[in-house]
Amino acid sequence: MKRSMTIILIFLLAIGSLTGCGPDQEKIQKGFIAILEKPASEVTIKEATNYLDKYLSKMDKKYASDMVLHLENYILAFNQDGIVYEEWAAQYDKYVAASVKDLYQIKVMEQKTPYAADAVLLINWDELVHRAHDMEIYIQKYKDQKLTNQDATWLYGNYMNALVMGTNSTPIFDYEKNTFSEEAKTAYVSFINKYPDSTTAWALKEYFTYLDSIQYNMDYNNKISSKLFFDTCDWLVSESGKRVFQ
Repeated sequence: MKRSMTIILIFLLAIGSLTGCGPDQEKIQKGFIAILEKPASEVTIKEATNYLDKYLSKMDKKYASDMVLHLENYILAFNQDGIVYEEWAAQYDKYVAASVKDLYQIKVMEQKTPYAADAVLLINWDELVHRAHDMEIYIQKYKDQKLTNQDATWLYGNYMNALVMGTNSTPIFDYEKNTFSEEAKTAYVSFINKYPDSTTAWALKEYFTYLDSIQYNMDYNNKISSKLFFDTCDWLVSESGKRVFQ
Protein backbone atom coordinates (compact mmCIF):
# COMPACT_ATOMS: atom_id res chain seq x y z
CA MET A 1 0.00 0.00 0.00
CA LYS A 2 2.78 2.41 0.94
CA ARG A 3 4.66 1.52 -2.26
CA SER A 4 1.53 2.23 -4.36
CA MET A 5 1.02 5.60 -2.67
CA THR A 6 4.68 6.48 -3.29
CA ILE A 7 4.39 5.69 -7.00
CA ILE A 8 1.23 7.80 -7.29
CA LEU A 9 2.91 10.69 -5.47
CA ILE A 10 5.94 10.58 -7.78
CA PHE A 11 3.64 10.50 -10.81
CA LEU A 12 1.67 13.52 -9.60
CA LEU A 13 4.87 15.45 -8.90
CA ALA A 14 6.12 14.67 -12.39
CA ILE A 15 2.87 15.93 -13.95
CA GLY A 16 3.09 19.05 -11.83
CA SER A 17 6.61 19.76 -13.01
CA LEU A 18 5.44 19.58 -16.62
CA THR A 19 2.36 21.73 -16.24
CA GLY A 20 2.04 24.00 -13.25
CA CYS A 21 5.53 24.44 -11.82
CA GLY A 22 7.43 25.85 -14.78
CA PRO A 23 8.79 29.40 -14.97
CA ASP A 24 6.35 32.31 -15.26
CA GLN A 25 7.32 33.30 -18.79
CA GLU A 26 5.23 36.45 -18.83
CA LYS A 27 6.84 37.62 -15.60
CA ILE A 28 10.31 36.89 -16.97
CA GLN A 29 9.49 38.81 -20.14
CA LYS A 30 8.23 41.80 -18.15
CA GLY A 31 11.46 41.83 -16.17
CA PHE A 32 13.41 41.90 -19.41
CA ILE A 33 11.31 44.72 -20.90
CA ALA A 34 11.84 46.71 -17.69
CA ILE A 35 15.59 46.65 -18.40
CA LEU A 36 15.02 47.82 -21.97
CA GLU A 37 12.96 50.76 -20.74
CA LYS A 38 16.15 52.25 -19.33
CA PRO A 39 18.17 54.57 -21.60
CA ALA A 40 20.47 52.41 -23.71
CA SER A 41 24.13 52.26 -22.73
CA GLU A 42 26.89 49.67 -22.70
CA VAL A 43 25.92 48.92 -19.10
CA THR A 44 22.22 48.34 -19.78
CA ILE A 45 22.98 46.32 -22.92
CA LYS A 46 25.22 44.04 -20.88
CA GLU A 47 22.52 43.80 -18.19
CA ALA A 48 19.88 42.86 -20.78
CA THR A 49 22.19 40.37 -22.50
CA ASN A 50 23.03 38.68 -19.21
CA TYR A 51 19.33 38.50 -18.34
CA LEU A 52 18.61 36.90 -21.69
CA ASP A 53 21.45 34.40 -21.24
CA LYS A 54 20.02 33.45 -17.86
CA TYR A 55 16.41 32.93 -18.85
CA LEU A 56 16.21 32.29 -22.60
CA SER A 57 16.56 28.51 -22.32
CA LYS A 58 13.52 28.47 -20.01
CA MET A 59 11.26 30.26 -22.51
CA ASP A 60 9.16 28.85 -25.31
CA LYS A 61 9.99 30.06 -28.83
CA LYS A 62 7.29 32.71 -28.94
CA TYR A 63 8.58 34.50 -25.85
CA ALA A 64 12.22 33.84 -26.75
CA SER A 65 11.79 35.27 -30.25
CA ASP A 66 10.09 38.38 -28.92
CA MET A 67 12.86 38.98 -26.37
CA VAL A 68 15.70 38.45 -28.84
CA LEU A 69 14.10 40.86 -31.33
CA HIS A 70 13.58 43.45 -28.61
CA LEU A 71 17.23 43.19 -27.59
CA GLU A 72 18.32 43.52 -31.23
CA ASN A 73 16.34 46.74 -31.66
CA TYR A 74 17.61 48.07 -28.33
CA ILE A 75 21.24 47.53 -29.33
CA LEU A 76 20.82 48.97 -32.82
CA ALA A 77 19.13 52.10 -31.45
CA PHE A 78 22.28 52.66 -29.38
CA ASN A 79 24.79 51.58 -32.04
CA GLN A 80 23.80 50.77 -35.62
CA ASP A 81 26.93 48.65 -35.97
CA GLY A 82 26.47 46.98 -32.62
CA ILE A 83 25.52 43.52 -33.92
CA VAL A 84 27.53 41.02 -35.95
CA TYR A 85 24.67 38.97 -37.34
CA GLU A 86 26.65 35.82 -38.02
CA GLU A 87 27.55 35.65 -34.31
CA TRP A 88 24.07 36.79 -33.26
CA ALA A 89 22.35 34.11 -35.34
CA ALA A 90 24.65 31.40 -34.01
CA GLN A 91 24.02 32.50 -30.42
CA TYR A 92 20.23 32.58 -30.56
CA ASP A 93 19.37 30.22 -33.42
CA LYS A 94 18.20 27.31 -31.27
CA TYR A 95 15.88 29.45 -29.15
CA VAL A 96 13.91 31.41 -31.72
CA ALA A 97 11.09 30.61 -34.15
CA ALA A 98 11.79 29.60 -37.76
CA SER A 99 10.71 33.00 -39.09
CA VAL A 100 13.30 34.73 -36.92
CA LYS A 101 16.02 32.19 -37.80
CA ASP A 102 15.47 32.75 -41.51
CA LEU A 103 15.32 36.52 -41.09
CA TYR A 104 18.68 36.50 -39.35
CA GLN A 105 20.22 34.46 -42.15
CA ILE A 106 19.08 37.16 -44.58
CA LYS A 107 20.65 39.77 -42.33
CA VAL A 108 23.87 37.75 -42.17
CA MET A 109 24.03 37.76 -45.96
CA GLU A 110 23.19 41.46 -46.19
CA GLN A 111 25.81 42.37 -43.61
CA LYS A 112 28.51 40.31 -45.33
CA THR A 113 27.65 41.47 -48.86
CA PRO A 114 25.46 44.58 -48.62
CA TYR A 115 23.53 45.56 -51.72
CA ALA A 116 24.65 49.17 -51.27
CA ALA A 117 26.93 51.33 -49.14
CA ASP A 118 27.66 55.06 -49.15
CA ALA A 119 24.97 55.52 -51.84
CA VAL A 120 26.80 53.12 -54.21
CA LEU A 121 25.15 49.93 -55.50
CA LEU A 122 27.56 47.11 -54.68
CA ILE A 123 25.84 44.29 -56.57
CA ASN A 124 24.57 44.10 -60.13
CA TRP A 125 20.95 44.63 -61.12
CA ASP A 126 20.36 40.91 -61.65
CA GLU A 127 21.44 40.03 -58.11
CA LEU A 128 19.43 42.95 -56.74
CA VAL A 129 16.18 41.80 -58.34
CA HIS A 130 16.75 38.26 -57.07
CA ARG A 131 17.36 39.54 -53.54
CA ALA A 132 14.03 41.34 -53.74
CA HIS A 133 12.38 38.14 -54.92
CA ASP A 134 14.00 36.09 -52.14
CA MET A 135 12.58 38.62 -49.67
CA GLU A 136 9.19 38.26 -51.33
CA ILE A 137 9.35 34.47 -50.88
CA TYR A 138 10.25 34.95 -47.22
CA ILE A 139 7.28 37.28 -46.68
CA GLN A 140 4.89 34.89 -48.39
CA LYS A 141 6.11 32.08 -46.16
CA TYR A 142 5.89 34.02 -42.90
CA LYS A 143 3.33 36.75 -43.57
CA ASP A 144 1.26 35.61 -40.58
CA GLN A 145 4.22 36.04 -38.22
CA LYS A 146 3.75 39.56 -36.85
CA LEU A 147 7.07 39.48 -35.00
CA THR A 148 9.06 39.69 -38.23
CA ASN A 149 6.69 41.57 -40.56
CA GLN A 150 8.14 45.00 -39.88
CA ASP A 151 11.73 44.00 -40.62
CA ALA A 152 10.69 41.98 -43.67
CA THR A 153 8.68 44.90 -45.06
CA TRP A 154 11.60 47.26 -44.51
CA LEU A 155 14.07 44.97 -46.29
CA TYR A 156 11.76 44.33 -49.24
CA GLY A 157 11.07 48.05 -49.53
CA ASN A 158 14.80 48.82 -49.61
CA TYR A 159 15.38 46.35 -52.42
CA MET A 160 12.39 47.56 -54.41
CA ASN A 161 13.42 51.18 -53.96
CA ALA A 162 16.88 50.42 -55.34
CA LEU A 163 15.37 48.41 -58.20
CA VAL A 164 13.34 51.31 -59.54
CA MET A 165 15.51 54.26 -58.52
CA GLY A 166 19.03 52.95 -58.21
CA THR A 167 21.13 54.89 -55.69
CA ASN A 168 22.54 58.41 -55.68
CA SER A 169 25.93 57.20 -56.88
CA THR A 170 24.52 54.40 -59.06
CA PRO A 171 21.51 56.03 -60.72
CA ILE A 172 19.26 53.94 -62.92
CA PHE A 173 19.16 56.79 -65.44
CA ASP A 174 22.53 58.12 -66.55
CA TYR A 175 23.07 61.62 -65.15
CA GLU A 176 24.66 62.90 -68.37
CA LYS A 177 22.95 60.92 -71.14
CA ASN A 178 19.57 60.71 -69.33
CA THR A 179 19.17 57.14 -70.60
CA PHE A 180 17.92 54.12 -68.67
CA SER A 181 20.47 51.46 -67.67
CA GLU A 182 20.67 48.74 -70.33
CA GLU A 183 22.04 46.32 -67.73
CA ALA A 184 19.02 46.91 -65.50
CA LYS A 185 16.63 46.51 -68.42
CA THR A 186 18.20 43.18 -69.43
CA ALA A 187 18.14 41.87 -65.85
CA TYR A 188 14.52 42.91 -65.28
CA VAL A 189 13.21 41.44 -68.54
CA SER A 190 14.97 38.15 -67.76
CA PHE A 191 13.47 38.10 -64.26
CA ILE A 192 9.94 38.83 -65.49
CA ASN A 193 10.19 35.97 -67.97
CA LYS A 194 11.33 33.62 -65.22
CA TYR A 195 8.94 34.70 -62.43
CA PRO A 196 5.98 36.35 -64.21
CA ASP A 197 3.49 35.79 -61.39
CA SER A 198 5.58 37.27 -58.58
CA THR A 199 4.81 40.60 -56.93
CA THR A 200 8.29 41.79 -57.86
CA ALA A 201 7.57 41.01 -61.52
CA TRP A 202 4.22 42.83 -61.28
CA ALA A 203 6.05 45.97 -60.10
CA LEU A 204 8.61 45.71 -62.88
CA LYS A 205 5.90 45.26 -65.53
CA GLU A 206 4.25 48.45 -64.27
CA TYR A 207 7.67 50.10 -64.27
CA PHE A 208 8.20 49.16 -67.92
CA THR A 209 4.84 50.69 -68.81
CA TYR A 210 6.13 53.94 -67.36
CA LEU A 211 9.52 53.55 -69.08
CA ASP A 212 7.85 52.92 -72.44
CA SER A 213 5.84 56.11 -72.01
CA ILE A 214 9.01 58.21 -71.57
CA GLN A 215 11.02 56.21 -74.13
CA TYR A 216 13.58 55.23 -71.47
CA ASN A 217 14.82 58.79 -71.21
CA MET A 218 14.60 61.02 -68.12
CA ASP A 219 16.46 64.16 -67.04
CA TYR A 220 16.89 64.46 -63.27
CA ASN A 221 17.25 68.21 -63.67
CA ASN A 222 13.85 68.56 -65.33
CA LYS A 223 11.38 69.25 -62.52
CA ILE A 224 8.35 67.81 -64.31
CA SER A 225 9.94 64.58 -65.56
CA SER A 226 11.86 63.99 -62.33
CA LYS A 227 8.70 64.48 -60.25
CA LEU A 228 6.86 61.95 -62.40
CA PHE A 229 9.77 59.54 -61.98
CA PHE A 230 9.94 59.82 -58.20
CA ASP A 231 6.14 59.71 -57.81
CA THR A 232 5.98 56.57 -59.97
CA CYS A 233 8.78 54.92 -58.02
CA ASP A 234 7.21 55.79 -54.66
CA TRP A 235 3.90 54.29 -55.79
CA LEU A 236 5.53 51.10 -57.06
CA VAL A 237 7.45 50.57 -53.82
CA SER A 238 4.38 51.28 -51.69
CA GLU A 239 2.00 49.15 -53.74
CA SER A 240 4.37 46.19 -54.04
CA GLY A 241 4.86 46.35 -50.27
CA LYS A 242 1.12 45.85 -49.85
CA ARG A 243 0.67 43.23 -52.55
CA VAL A 244 3.50 41.02 -51.30
CA PHE A 245 1.44 40.24 -48.19
CA GLN A 246 -1.67 39.19 -50.14
